[in-house]
Amino acid sequence: MSKLIKIITAVAIFGSTMFVAFLANAQDAIKRNDEGRMFYSTIEVPANADQLFVSGKGPRPVNPDAPRTERSYGTTEQQARSTFTSIKAAVDGAGWNMSDIVMVRVYLVADPATGKMDFSGFNKAFLEFFGTEDQPNKPVRAVVEVSGLAVDGWLIEIDVRGARIPVNN
Repeated sequence: MSKLIKIITAVAIFGSTMFVAFLANAQDAIKRNDEGRMFYSTIEVPANADQLFVSGKGPRPVNPDAPRTERSYGTTEQQARSTFTSIKAAVDGAGWNMSDIVMVRVYLVADPATGKMDFSGFNKAFLEFFGTEDQPNKPVRAVVEVSGLAVDGWLIEIDVRGARIPVNN
């Protein structure tokens, strides 16, 4: 009986190791090129990849109980963190991971206090979600300044695209 348990254990370990190796090879089919500190220059997604598109999201108010006309959303950094947290919730809710995100498109409004977009504040929050020890993948991205967004007080709106190779391919 002991020999049978050893065989079953060995088969289980081998099978799980092969599955993990298969998943790693499947994700390698998505090629990330020209790595920069915060993002890649290009990412190649094969035709057989599943794709996820997350609609533009903005920050949650820092004072959600205030009347709509009195809500505030914080600094660009705070708004970026809040927005990426919402995106993470949407991605997780769809059964995906932030490591599957291959493209980030960001719209920034100039901070009313300075008259300039706070690119540095945005980057601080961005680096909490991409290129970390826990989540080392980085997307390609575009960051543009716009004159305004759909909600008064928003300084940021972000949409993302995810891609992953299906396990059964």
